[in-house]
Amino acid sequence: MSKLTHHAALFAGSAFALSLALSVGCGKGKADTSRVIANVGGEKITEAEFQDVVKTLSPDAKDAQTFLTDPAARDERAQLASRIAMSRAIAVYAKQTGLDQDPAVKRQMEQQQANIYFQALMQKRMTKVEPTDDQLLAFYKERVALLQASGRAQGVPPFETVKAQLPELWKQQRAQSMSQEVQKEIKAKVPVTLADEYRPAGE
Repeated sequence: MSKLTHHAALFAGSAFALSLALSVGCGKGKADTSRVIANVGGEKITEAEFQDVVKTLSPDAKDAQTFLTDPAARDERAQLASRIAMSRAIAVYAKQTGLDQDPAVKRQMEQQQANIYFQALMQKRMTKVEPTDDQLLAFYKERVALLQASGRAQGVPPFETVKAQLPELWKQQRAQSMSQEVQKEIKAKVPVTLADEYRPAGE
């Protein structure tokens, strides 16, 4: 519950919010006959769409189900529904006023969309695997070797002393490596050529 409430709070101010509001209800393979929970400028938001948003915001299916059904979460559900409706209203208003066609806005939207796509690609590849003791030990030795190479290994605590702190560092390194792999994969599938004066050094 608390995890999803946190996600719901983040929804209000995230770049993901607007993108999600624009996409809610799109791409469904069958007709949505669920109850309409909001009407935004003539556009409907259904209960099924709301449930999809909740499941998207929460990585834990049990947490999402609790949020959707627990009577004690009624206020949080209402707040999230209000935020979704407001995000949809902003998107509709942007279209009504032509703001969605503003070149500067379109460039920002394109960048935000690319960020969301990249995060989705990362999430699909990052499994929730906890490192084994052997992996943590190898990671520790690797870090110590780097410190030794730079002459800063003096006073490094033993493995058992810092073992509890290593899983998070291991995951961060794994995410960084995965990010590089995803970017490499994208470049292989979508070749990018830059003019000489705009090419980063080393590329």
